[in-house]
Amino acid sequence: MTQLADRISDLATTGARAITFQEIGLPVDDVRDQVPEVAAGPLAPLLAEAIVHSYDAADEAWNQAASAFPAGFAQQSSVLALTSSLETLLRSAATTKALAKPLNGALLDGLAERVEDVPLLAAARLEGAVRLAASDAVKPYRVWDILEELSADGPEDFLERLPRILGVALDCWSQQESRVSTAVRELLQHLSVDEASDVDAMFELGCDRLRTALSSTDLADVSQLLSEARSLFAAAEAAAEARDDAAAYLAVCDSILGFTAHNADQVASAADRIEQALERRRAWLHGTHQPAWLQPRRAAEVAWSQLLVQLRAAAEQFAADVWMDSWRAIDAVLTAYKAARTIQPLGIREAAPGLATLVEPAVADGFLRKEAFLSALRHAATHPEDFPGPVFDTAAASAILARIDARESHETPSSDRDEPDSEDPDADAARERLDRIAPTVLRKLSLARALQLAEDLDDTALATVEGIAYDSDVARLKATDPVITPLLDRFLARLSEHDSFTGTVRQTFTALATQTLLFLKSRADLERTHLIGAGSKDDPPFDYRRKPEKGHRKANEADLQRDFHHWLLTGPLHGVVHVETNNAGMGRADVLVQFSSLRYLTEMKQDPDDNSRSHIEGKYLTQEAEYTNTNVPFGQLLVLDLTPKTGSGGTLRIDEVAWLATHRPQGAITDRLVLAGIVTGNRVRPSTYSR
Repeated sequence: MTQLADRISDLATTGARAITFQEIGLPVDDVRDQVPEVAAGPLAPLLAEAIVHSYDAADEAWNQAASAFPAGFAQQSSVLALTSSLETLLRSAATTKALAKPLNGALLDGLAERVEDVPLLAAARLEGAVRLAASDAVKPYRVWDILEELSADGPEDFLERLPRILGVALDCWSQQESRVSTAVRELLQHLSVDEASDVDAMFELGCDRLRTALSSTDLADVSQLLSEARSLFAAAEAAAEARDDAAAYLAVCDSILGFTAHNADQVASAADRIEQALERRRAWLHGTHQPAWLQPRRAAEVAWSQLLVQLRAAAEQFAADVWMDSWRAIDAVLTAYKAARTIQPLGIREAAPGLATLVEPAVADGFLRKEAFLSALRHAATHPEDFPGPVFDTAAASAILARIDARESHETPSSDRDEPDSEDPDADAARERLDRIAPTVLRKLSLARALQLAEDLDDTALATVEGIAYDSDVARLKATDPVITPLLDRFLARLSEHDSFTGTVRQTFTALATQTLLFLKSRADLERTHLIGAGSKDDPPFDYRRKPEKGHRKANEADLQRDFHHWLLTGPLHGVVHVETNNAGMGRADVLVQFSSLRYLTEMKQDPDDNSRSHIEGKYLTQEAEYTNTNVPFGQLLVLDLTPKTGSGGTLRIDEVAWLATHRPQGAITDRLVLAGIVTGNRVRPSTYSR
């Protein structure tokens, strides 16, 4: 042990004096020579205290000795010592300014090798480098390069800590650098299907969707992104009981969407839930160390809770039939209106236009619904001196009235309305209504079909339909299914025996297989849902799984293809799905999911003769296996079973309609593994079997 280490240890043991170079009492030259060795060892955090004192005091002689710290710090092998040292150093602005560049080099040099050798240490180093770049202490370009090169195929200890780091990167740079933000989003998408990182990755993706929504000025974009964020937060909360942050942000999304739909109960419930979540979060974190650089996220949660209180008060006023104090009611609404313009969610440096895009039309609509309330607002705007409180927000009141007047000037009598088109103000209003009240419905259906659905529904009924669609959407993201989870585990055990089922292939095909099994389970439940056929004028929508009614065409594989494609489009793989890809093995595969250079083809078939596994494999397996000859040896085969059901004695269970089939051509040395599944068609009502 060096003299410097001995002196630091003695000072720490006695605890009587601060650890400074003056208290250490060694010559400057000796300290400079010994700093690198101590910086690489367990006493680095205590040495960091002396360094901070030196830079804060602007002692040039000791600063020269302190400048040798990063060179030794590059050899630090303890995660605790590294993170503690960074916490101490970066609390000082003077120290950060002086050492930022050499520290950045010490943290990033050789990082790729460290990921494999010491993954926890590599994660701590990357986190420190991201923190330096996020605080503008160094230029972010080198960190961006590292983030772009990261792979989802890495040690579990590294992947577990990666989502939070990537989330901070998106907090800082999602609006500035499309190249790195795209790479980070793609990596988070991969991590969201990895067991080691899925919950954290879903939460960070939810934050990113929410951030992007509140940066947009287009109502349709805001509504869709907010709906996606809501689903991701719900999935993260369901997968981990301790994710109170996910519960809080889910309540935020529910409250905003509830307010735009004029659902006072939903807003009130969401406000209660966020307060409960924050109380639990404060209890869990009480007395624990929390990095200072993550404080903005917790501050954002508090800011959201305040907004929710304001939205709840406004929603209650719109729900009331009469107001004992109309001035107080108007003031509550104006406060929520103004808050929507001033709230600053994480990662957005100025007021969020997306939030105002949702809330402002809802406020205007709320006044239009209540003629007496609108009259009170007009009187308040023209006679603010009547307001009994200190100050009336005349500017906000005038802005709301201007919006209402502009809206009323564009309204046309209902008898003059034609079919909706993109330039029709009524069509725009109908689309805005869907965006505000039923974003999940709009995301799951085409615009034309959603407009048709909403046309004959009042707002309350449309909100009920939205709730059903949302519950269905969230249910598909939960990974605790008592049937699907064991089935998937068996498939993964079998797939893991294949030499090619490793790294990115394992992660991506697992994600596809999970969605396919959830699809098969959902289609095994015979119920009246949104399942559709072709849906043209001459071919009205129908449930292709049911036995055709008299005069109706028979279902075919195109119906199955359309349904499976739509399922993938509305789920976590929505950005990587294609249909009817030609020239794949000189044939055509019905649905293709592609992750960079990896692609998985799903072939669709129909069979009216036999639904046995041996028949399906003998007739269709070779064709599907051929599609794997130019990529990884994994694919999928879905068959619409059109055999008669009246004499079958019932239909197959979900764990009986899915299996892994193996195919190996003559002379080949590699097995092709195909996830085969049956969607049962020609179905009759369960009561039919009792006749």
